[in-house]
Amino acid sequence: MHYYLDLYIHIFILIGASLQLASARALNTEEDITPRIGIIGAGIGGTSSAYFLRQLFGPKVKIDVFESEKVGGRAAVLRINGQDYEAGASIISKKNKYMIDFAQKFNATPISHSVGVLGLYDENGIRFQTSEWKAITLAKLAWRYGMDLYTIQQWTENTVFKKFARIYEFQKRGMAFTTVEDMLRAMGEDILNMTHHSMKEVLKDAGLSQTFIDEFGFAAARNNYGQTTDIHGFVGAVAMVGAEPELFSIQGGNKRIPELLLEKSGANLIKGTVNTVALIKDELGSGSVSYELDYTKTTQGNGDEKLNSREYDIVIIAAPLEGASNKISFTEFPREVTNFKQEYHKIVAMFVQGKINITNFKVASQKDFPSDIFCVSPDIFFNSIGKLSPVSSHQKPETQLKPDEAVWKTFLNKVPKEEEILKLFESRTDLRLVEWLAYPEYHANMDLPPFMLYDRLYYVNAIESAAAAMEMNVIGAHNVALLAHNQWHSTFEKIDEIQLPSSSAASTTDRSDL
Repeated sequence: MHYYLDLYIHIFILIGASLQLASARALNTEEDITPRIGIIGAGIGGTSSAYFLRQLFGPKVKIDVFESEKVGGRAAVLRINGQDYEAGASIISKKNKYMIDFAQKFNATPISHSVGVLGLYDENGIRFQTSEWKAITLAKLAWRYGMDLYTIQQWTENTVFKKFARIYEFQKRGMAFTTVEDMLRAMGEDILNMTHHSMKEVLKDAGLSQTFIDEFGFAAARNNYGQTTDIHGFVGAVAMVGAEPELFSIQGGNKRIPELLLEKSGANLIKGTVNTVALIKDELGSGSVSYELDYTKTTQGNGDEKLNSREYDIVIIAAPLEGASNKISFTEFPREVTNFKQEYHKIVAMFVQGKINITNFKVASQKDFPSDIFCVSPDIFFNSIGKLSPVSSHQKPETQLKPDEAVWKTFLNKVPKEEEILKLFESRTDLRLVEWLAYPEYHANMDLPPFMLYDRLYYVNAIESAAAAMEMNVIGAHNVALLAHNQWHSTFEKIDEIQLPSSSAASTTDRSDL
């Protein structure tokens, strides 16, 4: 009898404590229950995370963004002979909803990419080349590939993009996913299934010829990701979309978008390198978690480094965890938080102002050389080479430059030797090398990391294992922002639901303005 009496008393105490806690929370101001948020990385993923979080949590939320280098991350520009050129993330597709929305909201001016002459290149020279005249190009493509052009257009539009675009509807309704796998499954089971097969297998199943796969498929994978058609099928589909026409960039450089996102978010930019994420409070079952970020801040002027730390309720990592020059340590956690593999592929972008070595390419004259060359053989030392346009419309366009004034960007998988450079250029006045850990090493059945590493600890770049592109990183950032918001406010019905609710069941609080 005493046992039951003690049990009832204990239950009443717990109920009373819960009511007191609920009452205290109800009396709190918005400022009291607004989280402190720390974001590591100020590339497109980190800055769009800050922007979406501001939209979701409101004006009083405290957001810090840590960046050791320039805002923009892999979206950067390089100045050569007084003109600026895209050095990293260089193209935006007209299918990229978020990037287009940002450009329109921020009044950023798009610059269309003109479709020049394209050449497919192997050890024997240029295997196939388009024409300056559209009618001739279409005739040559039809002769070589038959119905493949129609097939790939229908496949990318109807099989891939329409299902992929479901993610925009999920996010419009405030729904989020804890894993990349569930996000892809929500788009469609066949979208997820693409990650279990190689690009060449997926394209073959789509009805494309072996010639098209070996040439255009390989060229898209090599130019966009520095890899072959052994990459998994979903990233291969993204590569094929990136090879379509109707591409553009932003005047002043695509870095303008992350710069504007950071500005509009009102977040506090901290110039420093985060070294450690430490779990300092984890009250089991209470939802009360906090983290301490230890970072090194460089003092302006004298270059001295100073160790600092800050405490946050929510931490978002918006930079690759693997292969980074500064690896983040996770301490005081009861388990491993990065128990996945996500190796990154190094890309070297070589910028040369100079004259093409037409003899090596077996081209008759400089004017006959294509504006873009894509390699279709794994044994060639470079991936692609293309003539660049400046990022600002008031600068001199590439069509007005003499052959030795043109600026070319060559993608390679390693730093070239001098003899390799001479195979590409007979003379040069400038040469720059930029090395990037640009995207993961892709293969079928690779790990798809989670967005949620621990309670209120999130990883935007998990999405890059599905596919790396500016739009993909923004989708990952929006997902993480929604996930953080839903978990903070205990809106669990909007987490990991892979079926879209009916319109009538959709919440009236959906943020269609994001």
